Amino acid sequence: MACTHTKWVYDPPYEDDWTGEWITPEPRQVGTSEDIDIGRFRCTQCGEVGYYTGLWRDFHEKGIPCPGSDGVRRLPPNVPMS
Repeated sequence: MACTHTKWVYDPPYEDDWTGEWITPEPRQVGTSEDIDIGRFRCTQCGEVGYYTGLWRDFHEKGIPCPGSDGVRRLPPNVPMS
């Protein structure tokens, strides 16, 4: 997957249990991909689909079984899950 989209996450302040001091966490940058089914993920920004391994790519794109694919429903690469 060539997509490199990220987003900033701002966690809320919290009270330290030991000191009672309020802590404001630093913003952090995280990826925007989400799992869409076994072996695949999609960018929430651009919709690009990626695969965890080449075996899963072959399973989803060509229908070639791979370890762990028994009973997995195969969909075309850019079809949303319903």
